[in-house]
Amino acid sequence: MPPDLPFDALGLSPATRRFYAENKRVSNALAKAELGWRPQYPTYREGLAAILAAGG
Repeated sequence: MPPDLPFDALGLSPATRRFYAENKRVSNALAKAELGWRPQYPTYREGLAAILAAGG
């Protein structure tokens, strides 16, 4: 793991600071409800396992 550095020591632009300071969550519920869409893998763990099993 890289060492933790103080946020101020990174020299980030104000826009980049705002980006990393926010914690946004997204939902695919609307796509599921209106389009009848379902993800191929229910969780990222299952998707990642499929990628690794395929040699990726």
